[in-house]
Amino acid sequence: MNSDYSHSGSDYSSNEEYSGYHAYLAANLPDNDGKILCPCGCNRRRAVRTTYEHLQKLRNIQSATGSGSNRATGSDRSDYVAGDAARGGEGMPDVEMCVDEEPDLPMHYDEEEDILPPDPAEDWRDVPTPPPSPPPLALDADEEVSDNEDGYMNVTADDYREYDRWFADDRAAELDEFLCETITEEELDSIKMMAIRQFGHISIRNYERIRYSFRDKVFLLTLQRLGTRIAGLSGIKPETYDCCVNVCHAFTGDFSEETVCSTCREQRYDELGRSRQTFQYIPTIGRFLAMFNNPAFVEKLEYRDKYVQHEGHINDFFDSELYKNLCQKNIVINGEDLGVKYFSGKYDIATTLLANGVQIFKQENATCWPIMLQILNLPPRERSQVRNVIPLCVIPGPSQPKDFNSFLEPFVLECLTFARGVKAFNSRTGRDFTLRHHPVLVGGDMQAIKHLEEMKGVGAKVPCRGCESNAIYHSAKRTYYIPLAAPLSTDNPGTSTAAYNPLDLPNRTEERMKRQMRKMEKATPREYEELAKRYGISGPTILDRIPSLQRPTSYPHEFLHLFLLNHIPDLITIWIGKHPSVPTAGCKDYLISQEDWEAIGLETEVATKNIPSYFSRKLPNIQSEWRLFCGESWSFWVLYIGPIVLRERLPKKYYKHFMELVSIIKCLIQFENTTERIKQLQVDIAGYVERYEEYYYQYNYNRICVCKLTVHALLHVAEEVIRCGPVWVFWSYLTERYCREIIACARQRALPFATVAKYVLQMSQLTSVSMRFHEVRKALLFGSSDAPVDTSAMEKVYADYPETILRFPRLPGFRMQPNMRKRAAAFLRTNVNLHQDFDAWMEYLPKHCERWGKVCLGEGGDCIRCACARNPSSAQGNRDNSFVKFEYEQDRNRYNGRDADMVKKIGYGRLDCILALTLPPNADFGVASPQLHVLAQITVAKDAEGDASVELVSYTKFGKTIILDVTSIKCAVGRIETKAKNRRGEWVIIDRDDSLCRTAFTQDKQDYEGDD
Repeated sequence: MNSDYSHSGSDYSSNEEYSGYHAYLAANLPDNDGKILCPCGCNRRRAVRTTYEHLQKLRNIQSATGSGSNRATGSDRSDYVAGDAARGGEGMPDVEMCVDEEPDLPMHYDEEEDILPPDPAEDWRDVPTPPPSPPPLALDADEEVSDNEDGYMNVTADDYREYDRWFADDRAAELDEFLCETITEEELDSIKMMAIRQFGHISIRNYERIRYSFRDKVFLLTLQRLGTRIAGLSGIKPETYDCCVNVCHAFTGDFSEETVCSTCREQRYDELGRSRQTFQYIPTIGRFLAMFNNPAFVEKLEYRDKYVQHEGHINDFFDSELYKNLCQKNIVINGEDLGVKYFSGKYDIATTLLANGVQIFKQENATCWPIMLQILNLPPRERSQVRNVIPLCVIPGPSQPKDFNSFLEPFVLECLTFARGVKAFNSRTGRDFTLRHHPVLVGGDMQAIKHLEEMKGVGAKVPCRGCESNAIYHSAKRTYYIPLAAPLSTDNPGTSTAAYNPLDLPNRTEERMKRQMRKMEKATPREYEELAKRYGISGPTILDRIPSLQRPTSYPHEFLHLFLLNHIPDLITIWIGKHPSVPTAGCKDYLISQEDWEAIGLETEVATKNIPSYFSRKLPNIQSEWRLFCGESWSFWVLYIGPIVLRERLPKKYYKHFMELVSIIKCLIQFENTTERIKQLQVDIAGYVERYEEYYYQYNYNRICVCKLTVHALLHVAEEVIRCGPVWVFWSYLTERYCREIIACARQRALPFATVAKYVLQMSQLTSVSMRFHEVRKALLFGSSDAPVDTSAMEKVYADYPETILRFPRLPGFRMQPNMRKRAAAFLRTNVNLHQDFDAWMEYLPKHCERWGKVCLGEGGDCIRCACARNPSSAQGNRDNSFVKFEYEQDRNRYNGRDADMVKKIGYGRLDCILALTLPPNADFGVASPQLHVLAQITVAKDAEGDASVELVSYTKFGKTIILDVTSIKCAVGRIETKAKNRRGEWVIIDRDDSLCRTAFTQDKQDYEGDD
């Protein structure tokens, strides 16, 4: 057969060349990396095959340039190779060509072009013959070539399997997973910048400016590429569902086959067959699995498993009756008993379902409904962070949904899957396990819970979701109100009236509500409406399909909206005579005069200057701007400001009643509580509500409008704490912060709800990516308290004072004034060495020391700015936090001449400065080595005696100046000047009790950027 492939070129057909190359390889075996030193003299290491091809190309070049005289004959070549082989393989055929004489190469020759593929031939017949593979290595004398030898001696079956694993077509998913596990430095920088942009609300325009301005120093991907990369890394793919254009319901479940909305008759699709409105649900399974990629986060999730229950205490959800009862039950799904108890696994997750309505534009009626999960397995400090929220979806607006159940269908289906168990991998233990997730609580304001629980709610005949108390219809207001006692008859005021016992209300139960629902399901449409009105139930809720949720057990009343945003503002409007529904009839001796109310507003506004900023944000004038108060402001005013400014201004009877409310709120927000105390609280609340009706309702039909549902709901709070845990477990501060992020991102007015959905999706994706890459999680930190730095260069922690952090400004070499030296000497003589007299101590004290301007009291303690470092005229000095609470010992017998009897006392005063002085070694004073003392100079508030956290403590002027050890300072305090009791004015101490849970979740105010 005669063809281009029937023979090889002369350079490749020489058996002598093969044998010479084989001899060279036998003498110079490849290293571990499979490479040998090229014999041409270039001193490069190449693979065996590459070396052979390189030598062949050099021969071709030599032939083309007419250097044939340097070629040796076959016999000479064989002799040369044999000689080289005999000398240990130092030579190679034609090596002398490169060593002794440089070949004549064509002009513009580039050696790197040798590795480039040749130009494609115009016809397949012109395709040159490929070079043969290099000859195999010589076998040892005792080895034989097998009959089936194919030339690939080092390729094994494992190599084929590895190749198939990575490059087979059915392994595309594994290739994607491999790509998700790898990330470049440029991508990491871009993702961190995206996280900063996401939570810092940086506009697209400004992001592009940053990319352009720093393009020479850092490479940032475009937002479009970032979005694609984040989606791949996180593995989160949203599920998009159609919904009615008027947001009546989502086309899921029973509505999935509809093409026309059954409520408003609007078309589901437009003329092109596209959905007119959609909503986006973000699956939770992938996000929960991603959490176990972070060992540090997994350790935090062990909080539930490690939590220690104490009998009679209720300090978290895991002390509640609901949790304890669930732990004793088996998981039952649609009648199928799985044989597994709730929370039997170490990492089983408990969550709270949270919902709220958000008006995204201030002057427009555009409301959306964010729905999210809060992870109860995390420690309390971590579960309240926005970065740990699990967003589920945002129901678009602008209208309120008619059927919430349809929007929750995907979530319920996922919960049923999770209840059966999902296989997960724990990076902390390196083992697979079965992960289960159980929603246990549902939280939100009254409107949100009304829709989620499918109750009639406000304005219904049976409005309360906790009991079946009947409301009383007010014909003029055309709505229902729910007092404990019915109004007295106007014809016979002395007669008694029917009333509910506040300690024995007709409470709803799970079994009773199930029986009522079964009865409603069997009724006719007309009977259904009558039963719904009688029971106060709108219908079945899809959340009942989740086995860990039950009505009404899992739906507690929420503290923020119940107390702070409803009841307290209503109470104040009654005091100032501006309640819109209270007529002039009846006793009105509870009114505060206009003059006193103006004084209260002014004192509230001025008090901000003398209250540390971490106590509360700036308080507006409650008389003129009280509607600017938020939940945090109301909480601080009621607990600390109100009891001071209302003294002698609110009549004594009503002031005492108000202080009962203060006591109730303080008890509810305690970090630690007991079951016995909560049961007593239930009695206290019942008495408070009864006196509220007596003082303000007065059993007058025309005043019944003060008995709103928010007043009646107070009666259920104590029993819900025992059933579901402390109020801070399910209050809405986290929800409000999350909604604040939603409002901030909705700057695009054309498609605001699509913008919100995109923002929530990217928040979820970034959170999942941050679980895998720790550097990204650092970019999600919100405050300086979360910064991963113990102390900065502006701080100092001495070994002898590990719980005290001293901060700049610092004045080294500070020379103490004579009076300051006397105070320091008196303190040190008393606490270090009493054997030396005062004069000796004055001589011994060093003349210079360090003076510090700020001090931080331990981890998470108060930061105090000394008076010497405060400049009232500066922007940073308009909040005075130099007042402190301190402890000292006092001789009880200091005036009667008896033996000393030292007792601990509490005092208050102004911290002037912090002194750090070192005593030199001196045997006479008992100082063997240099001894450091950090001292605090305090100007005492005269006659400010007692504990201001439990009683009112006031002063009118300062007293003496003393020096104490810095550890005597316990915390910072505020103060407010008032003329309520003393017309010449007095200062009252505001001592924030550390046993109370903080109702202040402050964030730095920032201007949000919008994308035009």
